[in-house]
Amino acid sequence: MKVNNNYIMRMLLSYLPILFVTISILTFIFFSIMNQFNVNNAIQANRLTAKYVVNMTDTSLKSISFEAQQAIETGGTLQQFLDTSSDRALDFDASNILSTLMIRSGLIDSVYLYRARDGMVLDQSTIRSLDQFPDQSYIRSALQQAYTGVWSSPRLKESEGKPGDAKVNVTSLGFKIPRNSGSLGYLIINVKTSSLYSYIGQAIDYTITEAQLYDAKGQAFFAESESTSSKNRLSVDIVSDYTGWTYRVGIRGGQLLDVLFHGSTAWIMLGLGAIAFAIGSMFYVTRRNYKPIESILHRIERFSAAVKPLDSKIKQKEFAFIDQAIERLITNNMAFQEQQQEHLVIRRQQFLQSLLKGEYEDDREAWEQERQHFGLNGGHYIVGLLELDQYVDFCLKYSQSDQSLFKFITSSVAIEVSQQSGMRIVAEWITKNQLVLLLAEETGGALEQAMLQIAEQIRSWVESHLNFTVTIGIGTAVNDEPAIALSFEEAAAAVSRKVSLGLNRVIDSVEVKENKEGEWFVYLEMIRSLVRQLRMSEPEWLNELKRLFGEMAVHRLRKEDVDRLLHYLIFHLEYELERTLPEITGPWLQDAKPDLLGSVEQSDTLARLEQDFVAVITRLSCRMGELSQNRRYNSLMREIRDFVAEHFLDPNLSLTLLSDKFQIPPKYLSQLFKDSIGQNFSDFLIGLRIEHAKKMLRETDDTVQNISQRLGYANPTSFIRVFKKIVGLSPGQYRESKASDVSIFYDEDERMMGK
Repeated sequence: MKVNNNYIMRMLLSYLPILFVTISILTFIFFSIMNQFNVNNAIQANRLTAKYVVNMTDTSLKSISFEAQQAIETGGTLQQFLDTSSDRALDFDASNILSTLMIRSGLIDSVYLYRARDGMVLDQSTIRSLDQFPDQSYIRSALQQAYTGVWSSPRLKESEGKPGDAKVNVTSLGFKIPRNSGSLGYLIINVKTSSLYSYIGQAIDYTITEAQLYDAKGQAFFAESESTSSKNRLSVDIVSDYTGWTYRVGIRGGQLLDVLFHGSTAWIMLGLGAIAFAIGSMFYVTRRNYKPIESILHRIERFSAAVKPLDSKIKQKEFAFIDQAIERLITNNMAFQEQQQEHLVIRRQQFLQSLLKGEYEDDREAWEQERQHFGLNGGHYIVGLLELDQYVDFCLKYSQSDQSLFKFITSSVAIEVSQQSGMRIVAEWITKNQLVLLLAEETGGALEQAMLQIAEQIRSWVESHLNFTVTIGIGTAVNDEPAIALSFEEAAAAVSRKVSLGLNRVIDSVEVKENKEGEWFVYLEMIRSLVRQLRMSEPEWLNELKRLFGEMAVHRLRKEDVDRLLHYLIFHLEYELERTLPEITGPWLQDAKPDLLGSVEQSDTLARLEQDFVAVITRLSCRMGELSQNRRYNSLMREIRDFVAEHFLDPNLSLTLLSDKFQIPPKYLSQLFKDSIGQNFSDFLIGLRIEHAKKMLRETDDTVQNISQRLGYANPTSFIRVFKKIVGLSPGQYRESKASDVSIFYDEDERMMGK
């Protein structure tokens, strides 16, 4: 049978267009976006820099102009110099003013003042005639200008020495004095263009940024070697509103910058080259990797007679052909192995369960293969049962995968310890928290001693290396396979005694004995006595609860027996509380009962159970005491308040009298007043008396002295002081205020009736 080898062509034709289109699009998009992004960022950065340079430079030039105008204001020293005859002191003062202008602004190169009256020119150092002044040509031309106060275009200024020998490039600012005619003189301020270049350099870095200034005619301020000479793609022009100059700022770049921003063609060619390389590499790698497939196809063709005939469509597809040829071999083999393994595991688990339940002897021949697997070849056997302590906490602490891992480690440790002892042991998990340990020995011997040693090594290793503990119960040794169920039953009974004996230990079945039936009556009597004492709020209930747990520990009750007794305690306690103190039902059902039931379910030791029960029942006892006390004291306080309200005029009424009458200690009675009424006894009594006094002041004409005596005050002054402290008015003021209120009321009533 001939198979068409068209897989390689399909693979190439399928991947090539996708590869080519994807790489091409990504390449073009990437470089286009990056190019535009970089250009926009560069332009924006240059624009911000240019605006900053313009603002900074204009601010400095405006400051120079402002100070110059202040210096030539009417009546100043410069005005006097221009308006009067030459005076050495006046010349010196005017020269100092010019020097001060230069000192205040580091940009100023020179300042001089022309006096029209005699044609003299004063600068910061000397005074001379215009014909002797180096920069006389500019002064003569400036005098002919119609407008002043505007910074000039860059010019060459004549300096000291012969004309033409020393010239500097400056921009000048001139002011006529006075401003409208210039009849008195002319003030000229010169700023070097090199100083402007240095000043702008404080705001930008000339190593990476270029800057140039142009006047309104396009004339450059700075030399071309110091600045950019022409506008390019990344430069920005900003025109100053103050000087009218154009500030041009750009990035100082070379060949690399041109490639980054203008070399899109180079990047495209590089991307196309990478795509071509990827295509060639893919052809080579695909062809090389296809050789094993060709070899497989040739081998399948040689043995195609053993393969079921294929569909005509499948014959044209090499992978479908391969799949049909070998899939059944692999799938069938794997399915067979999985079925065999699952069947074997299930049978072994069933066999072990039957062995532990005593059902093995009925069908011994059917389990012969499993007997051989577990090594049950006759002899002597003993069963141990390992149980995880605090299994609820174990499940909450670890995930399902971690639990499985710890269980696997525990069973592996058991097998390894037995092998080191030269014994054969079967270790299988029969429940989620119980691992059965079946030790077999053909010759007999000290089988119990061997199991005790192995169990202790397992327990010690788990305690030392893992974050949990185990308890192991051990049954008695038996001499045949059917009796293994008896040994398992004894091991289960032994491990159930850990609730009373404690966790993390090895318990031998010979250490524990079954309880007598008569002991249950003793436990039930303890529970009834405990509930009765708790209901009567007798403190002896705590000792009775501890005695109950002590008796269970002494008799080493099994876990199920302890649970049965504690459930009876919870039931009996709930019954008594609902019958005698229904107010406690809410806290009992919401807090106490769930905590007690949770402790019974989760705790593995009597010590933990006792601790939980003492804590929960103590809180419950305190709550019951509060409710019972509130019942008694509420009734008593109502009686005491009624008595005080009836006898508050008695001068002998006091806490001592109430204490004797109601048989309550004075200190405790005062606290009852505070808790029940919100006031202490004296404030409560004074309040009653003052209210009665206010009533007498309103409704009777008795004197204040008589009222104070009737209220039990021997001294009227004391009554007046107490009354004023509480009411805010003296008794007399209070009577007058109430009388005026009544008068106003009657006047208003008569007025309304008159209407």
